[in-house]
Amino acid sequence: MQDPRQVLAGSNRNPAPGAKLLGRTDAAAPVLVTVVLKRKNPIEDDTVQSHTSLLPGDRPTADHAAFAARFGASDDAVDSVRAFAAAHGLTVVDVDQGRRIVELSGSAADMELAFGTELNDYATATGTFRGRLGPLLLTDDIHPYVEAVLGLDNRPVAKPRFLTRAVQTSYYPPQIAELYDFPAGDGTGQTIALIELGGNFGPADLQTYFRNAGIAKAPTVTSVSVSSGVPVAYGSDPNSDGEVMLDIEVAGSLAPGATIAVYFAENTDQGFYQAVSQAVHDPATTVIGISWGSAEKDWSSQTMDAWNSLGQAAALLNVPIFVAAGDHGCTDEVPGDAGYDGERHVDFPGSCANGVVSCGGTNLVGAGAAISSETVWSESSGNGWATGGGVSTYFPIPSWQGVISAEATPLTMRGVPDVAGVADSATGINVIVNGTAGVSGGTSAVAPLWAALTAVLSQQLGKKAGFFIPLLYAHVGNGATNDIVAGNNTVFDVQGFSAKQGWDACTGLGSPKGAAVLAILQGAPIDGTIATTPPQPPSDGSGAGQLPAPPAPSTPAARTSQPFNAAAAVLYGRFVEASYAMYDAAPTLLTPAPSGIPDGYDLAAWVQMQDFLLGSTGPTFYGILAQSTSDPTTFVLAIRGTSSGIEWWDDANAIVKTPFKVAGCGSVGSGFARIYDTLEVVERPTGIAGASDAVRSLRSVGGFSSQIANLVSRHAAARARLTGVPTTANVAVTGHSLGAALATLYVMENAKTDGIANPLSCTFASPRVGDSTFVAAFNQLGLTSWRVVNVRDVVPGLPFQWLGFSHVDVEQDFDSSGKVQPNVGCWHSLATYLSLIDPTLSPDSNCRLGAPSLSPTRTDAAPSSGKTISVPAGPVRIDITVNLGAGSSG
Repeated sequence: MQDPRQVLAGSNRNPAPGAKLLGRTDAAAPVLVTVVLKRKNPIEDDTVQSHTSLLPGDRPTADHAAFAARFGASDDAVDSVRAFAAAHGLTVVDVDQGRRIVELSGSAADMELAFGTELNDYATATGTFRGRLGPLLLTDDIHPYVEAVLGLDNRPVAKPRFLTRAVQTSYYPPQIAELYDFPAGDGTGQTIALIELGGNFGPADLQTYFRNAGIAKAPTVTSVSVSSGVPVAYGSDPNSDGEVMLDIEVAGSLAPGATIAVYFAENTDQGFYQAVSQAVHDPATTVIGISWGSAEKDWSSQTMDAWNSLGQAAALLNVPIFVAAGDHGCTDEVPGDAGYDGERHVDFPGSCANGVVSCGGTNLVGAGAAISSETVWSESSGNGWATGGGVSTYFPIPSWQGVISAEATPLTMRGVPDVAGVADSATGINVIVNGTAGVSGGTSAVAPLWAALTAVLSQQLGKKAGFFIPLLYAHVGNGATNDIVAGNNTVFDVQGFSAKQGWDACTGLGSPKGAAVLAILQGAPIDGTIATTPPQPPSDGSGAGQLPAPPAPSTPAARTSQPFNAAAAVLYGRFVEASYAMYDAAPTLLTPAPSGIPDGYDLAAWVQMQDFLLGSTGPTFYGILAQSTSDPTTFVLAIRGTSSGIEWWDDANAIVKTPFKVAGCGSVGSGFARIYDTLEVVERPTGIAGASDAVRSLRSVGGFSSQIANLVSRHAAARARLTGVPTTANVAVTGHSLGAALATLYVMENAKTDGIANPLSCTFASPRVGDSTFVAAFNQLGLTSWRVVNVRDVVPGLPFQWLGFSHVDVEQDFDSSGKVQPNVGCWHSLATYLSLIDPTLSPDSNCRLGAPSLSPTRTDAAPSSGKTISVPAGPVRIDITVNLGAGSSG
């Protein structure tokens, strides 16, 4: 009877481009396969995010035994594969339950029967290989446990990422370290694992090289053979020798005190995975460098999924993996390659979304510690040599990468590279290979450079730096990288990507400023800000050592909030629109004439704030305080969002937290807090006895909350004497975008200090304001809180949860899909929000469906004022998406 079979997801193999079928594989030919098993307990994304958002000093030290016990393969999985092997005449060669690996050997014929496939031999211009087509079929007894089966198909999967060309100038690695401001240290006590899929190294050549580079004591270099028959003799595979020697010479010169462990494996998906898996799970490994890869389209889904799972382990075990981004620009291949399609591709494994750092390339000119210029590496000769980079077609964007964009659209898929370094051989690295001195480049030089920097950082930190790239994204703009803003990676007339301020798909965040990176990892001041870290989550009590558990969501306290009222929400939105309209009419005035304030309310005061760009800007009108004419005890405080590029700078600092000014209320975004402390109430003359008869600032009264309390109490009392009503007062609070964050801070401070009743808080497009302690305190205030969110808007997703930020209650979700133009500015526009709440209202004219599509940089007429809205081209980074737009889009 035929045993039941199920398809192994992602195991489909396509024909290798350009390969010629030779015939069936010899039935008796020996075959070794690696079965990768699923974890007994899955690793949740939140677990990885919690761990990698911590500073290295706050992360738990990796306990490999505990990790294996918690996240290794189950006994049932191993037993099932053993029974499967016995039933199909296969031999169990090795079991590593912690790495979730079972190796099986057997004849080709037995393997075909066991895995429901057919093996054939193929020939290419570079050699022969054993291959298969279609999916693998697994028996029901092992199907639930298997993640991947590697080794049945042993086609070559990766290419080295280096080149040697004519040069303008060249450097020894210690000169590069000076230009990139490496911190003091030589990597003593650390281990750099280099993964090689061919070639070998020559000890004598290395000794000569390190002596020429001025290294007093050469590093210890060890060889680890992962597959049988490797490494080959030095000199027998000169092309691959060049890759191996470049990797060792760069890493060894930059961190000569470290041990360089060179893992040699066959150039197959099986050999590649096994080598990295061994290195990740070796407790001695500090960091991994990889200079091999190929376009994503060349890999099976099961292999990429297995790598992504391995990347989760690497992140939790504090072992970052630095991978070259490729050397053929946005195509990641050349027209002469079999299967070249003239399309954009990114290089795998650099595109992996967990634990992996993709490394792009630059052209670097400098001397001593001074960089004269650094641009995207892209040769003008048209030969296709340029840094890889682009957008994955397989991996969704990881949350740690933040909100970035390639061209004009925020990414939904993984963008690469993450970082960069010198790669152009015209400004390349001096090398010695097979007794010959030369100059090499390629992104192969960048992966070992960042790996060596990580070893030095780890030495200085006193513990492994780990997967710290999320912290660089979180502190973008804080001077930890040299931002590359010139050049592109267009090759072979295939339009690539251009460098621009912030992240881009050519050089990522940029090349390293080593000392500044160290300062961020130590939590030291950087450019006037303090690098902070979310509270470390407690152990889950599972006995698995100190591995982090996902943070538990805060539980809202019981309160007396009123159900969401659409008409009331739109009314409060009108007050914010009035703030925008008044600013639009006279952007330079601090006390603009009232405009657009809903009927039944009078302007009682203006609200202004101070910008912080280099301390060079003056106050700006930012909101209004309006008083009801029918109920003089009722006021509405409305704060607009941002409107100018100057104000974006303030928001960038919101990703760093600072204790809120009221004790016991947790921490909030430092940028929000800093702006909040500058808010100032300017009283408008009303002619009412007891109120001011002149425009005057209330700054002398105290902070913003005290100023509001002072004004509303006096105005309410003055009106009360005229009308005979009680002298109580209450302030409803509303705001949009950054204004929503400031409104939330006011509600908290007022409730804890000044005590003016806040019957309602209604915010639109609010970012996360504070940590879980702040949120819990806010939610316990007992007021009605409506936090209106368009689920397509990127701003409510900032700053990220893994940075320790949370949202206050209660969220009111709407979805603009199919209702406005699909772009960031329209998603975030206040007019869009109000049209979602009340479908009889219209979004901005330029956002309506059917309107002309907006270009990345646009000037649009705001419907109420004619004000222009400038949405910046280029990456949509944290420091701009908190406040994308102006007028009704702030």
